[in-house]
Amino acid sequence: MPGSGKDEFIKVAKNFGFQDYHMGDTVRTYACRSSIPISDSEIGKFASGEREKHGMNVWARRTYDLIGDHKLFIIDGIRNYEEAEYFSNNAENFSIIAIFANRITRLERILKRNRADDIHDMEGLIARDNRELNWGIGKVIALSDYMIVNDSTLDEFRRKSTSLIKTIHDRSL
Repeated sequence: MPGSGKDEFIKVAKNFGFQDYHMGDTVRTYACRSSIPISDSEIGKFASGEREKHGMNVWARRTYDLIGDHKLFIIDGIRNYEEAEYFSNNAENFSIIAIFANRITRLERILKRNRADDIHDMEGLIARDNRELNWGIGKVIALSDYMIVNDSTLDEFRRKSTSLIKTIHDRSL
């Protein structure tokens, strides 16, 4: 879910040679090409509309096209089972890692990062959560291969992330 700690997890993974790809960046790139205003609600509507027109895994397909020959990569932002299934069918040793944090903690983190397309209050976070839950992210989280609960310090989260990434990295070699 938004603000759970995915970017921090990716920072740790990059130290192990993983390349990161953000599906949200793919959405924003296509939104800009279509002159969509960069706000959470407008980007969300655009992402939903593209899923309706081109299938639930449209963002997975468009993001996967960017990966090329990279063998170690992380996809940030899978939002539904169809996207997870697409990557699972097209990438070797694919695992889903869910990162969980409670809503209040996530809101605090989102407000600190101050991204242009982010929400600005609890009402906005609830709306965004509901939109992403309607896309099917709950099923992805429920069926994840691994889960990290990010409810402590940043150092503790980095330790948990490092341990998991070492396990996955060693399995991929």
